[in-house]
Formats: sequence, C-alpha cells, structure tokens
Amino acid sequence: MNKTNFILIKIVLAFVTTSYAQGNNIKKEYYRHLIFRETPYSDTRGNHPIDNATAQKEAHYLFVYDEQDRLIEVSHRLGDALIADNGNWDSFIWFSPKMTIEYQANQEIRHYYDHLNKPIEAHGAMYKAVFLINKKGKRTEVKFYNKDNQPSENAWGIHTYQWEHLKDGKVIEKRFDLKGAPKTIRPNFTFYTVRLEFGTDDLLDFMYHLNDEGKIINNTMKAGMDRIVYDQEENFSRWMVFDKNLQPVEGNAPEFAIGEHLYDCRGNKVELRGFDVAGKNKAMPNGVARTINAYDQFNNQIEVKNYDLEGNLLLHAKREFSADGRRVEWLKFYDSNGNITLHPNGQFAALKFEYHDDGSLAAQIPFDKDLQKINNQ
Repeated sequence: MNKTNFILIKIVLAFVTTSYAQGNNIKKEYYRHLIFRETPYSDTRGNHPIDNATAQKEAHYLFVYDEQDRLIEVSHRLGDALIADNGNWDSFIWFSPKMTIEYQANQEIRHYYDHLNKPIEAHGAMYKAVFLINKKGKRTEVKFYNKDNQPSENAWGIHTYQWEHLKDGKVIEKRFDLKGAPKTIRPNFTFYTVRLEFGTDDLLDFMYHLNDEGKIINNTMKAGMDRIVYDQEENFSRWMVFDKNLQPVEGNAPEFAIGEHLYDCRGNKVELRGFDVAGKNKAMPNGVARTINAYDQFNNQIEVKNYDLEGNLLLHAKREFSADGRRVEWLKFYDSNGNITLHPNGQFAALKFEYHDDGSLAAQIPFDKDLQKINNQ
C-alpha cells in the first residue's frame, strides 16, 4: 500500500469514527494516541483513530470541537472516565489528563485538569497557557500563568515561547524564563534559538540550532540539527542527530546518532533502541541500550525491561492496574529469574498505591522483596 492510499484510509477512518453530541453540533473524535510534538507551536492532533465503542474499552484521547470546528478539549480517558498517566508516552507537550481551549479575538487560552476533573498547575506552575494569534491565524507566542494568575514557568524553567514566521513557511522559535533569559528546549536538549521546518503533512521534520546571525551552530552536546522521522502511520519512529556541518554525530540526550521507536499494531511504543554513527547499537550514558515495553488490553503500559549492550537485564518493572484498567495499584521490580527484587536504588521492591473514595491518591506504601510492608518510611 502506498503512502497516499494509506493517508486516504486514515481520513476515512477519522470521518467514520467522528460522532456528534445529541442536541448540538459539538463534534467528538477518539484516538488511541497523540501525534508527537516537540514544541507547543504544533497543533494537538490525534493518531490511530477508533470509534466510540472501542473507546469504551481502551485508553484513548477524546477530542471535542465546537460549532466552528475548533478544538476545545482534549482528554485522556478509558471509557468515559478521565485517567492519570498510564505510561503510554506520546509527546513532550502533553501535561495533564485534560486540557480545555477557549478562543478570543487574538488569543487561544488553555487550562489544565487532573483525572478528578479539577483545575491544576501542570508541568510546573502552568495553570493557564495564553497563546497569541496573528491575523493569519498563526501562533506567535505563548506565556504561562499560575493558579493566582501570576506569570510562571513550566518544569523546564520556561515562561514564554516566541515564534517568528519566515516567508518560506519555516518558523524561528525562542524561549525565555521569567527574567527574560534565553532557555533551551529542555534541560537535556540544549538548543536555544531553533529553526523549525515542517513537511507537507504539518509534522515537524527538522530542528536547526542557530546563532544570532541565523547560522547553524553546535550546542554543548555536539549537535546542530535534529531530524525527526515518522512511519507510514505517523508514529514518531526515528530521530537522527547531525552537527553544524550536517554530519552524523552522537549528540543530544541520550547521545545517539540515530534513535528508534518500534510500535505494535495499536500504536503503543514497544521498544526504544539507539545507534552510533557507524550504525552499531549504542547504550545511553546510564548503560541502557534497549528498552522493551508491554501493554494490557486497555493500552496501559504494564511492563518495562531495560537491557545493556550485552543483553543483560538492568531493570524489570511491572505495574498492576485495577480490574477496570483505570488506575495503577502495584509497582513491582523483578530480577532476571522472575523473582521480586529490590529496586536498583535499594529502597524497596514494590509500591502499593492506595486511593481515597474520590479517586485521589492516598498513599504509596513500600514493600520488601518478600512483599512485607516496610515501616518507618
């Protein structure tokens, strides 16, 4: 099947899985995953569309649109219930179980909520995000505010993103803290000013690190450009790192020249691995060369295994969810023989999660390798 035919099938699927709330024109769509985003400039988009019947049985993202076909809500759910993080990582730019969007003359205002549907400060002190929109409908800036409506920073120390639109469709992005000092994309991704380049599908393909004259420069991690690649289902499948001369380099965290994500048929990320400039398998600085993930019928991530270059098991963690799949109840660690063992930091072998009647977390109780409760912690 060629790319064009596949995209047409996805468009049809998205259409037939769209529903309309009774009594009004609000449109709803259901997706198993989100399209990967590296910057809040990019639209929030769903991937792997499903119908409402499937959404009742699996973790998914609900997209809600108003009468003008504008996105006004995105939420992470299982059935009709909001759910907390289930380990199903999709994007760096998704910070809460629910996000609402309201529109004003030249603004797009976002608020964040927890799995109890209560307003929260997400990802640092980010209670509200206010985007400025120019006359062409393009985002030019976003600033963050806390619950007291005071200017604030996200968990990466960023208060504002600024975007300059070039004539060829490319976008210059800069980030600043509350004092106006430049900030990097993330603490372990030390690009400051970047040029964002998008494909005809509006997916981010290239990020170039620039100096004040607009020339490509290397950062503190030997990198000058990141190339993001998507597979035929628009999963974020690969990133490639180059220096300022556009030569492959083992730069940026986790110091791969090429990093790869592998997926199952539902779009769940089942493996992460990396390679050096010669194409050989490479480990991260922490020794992990390969990560294997497993999921349950709800698309909750229930198992993670980390291996070194020689195939030795470094970490084996399992999460046990409630019977309805809506909340995690246990986190347990195992050795290579399948026996419960201490976490690598040696503090506990398992954690039991207990909840209040309203669904809020009440306690995380540590247990030893014999599943005996550890006291005085």
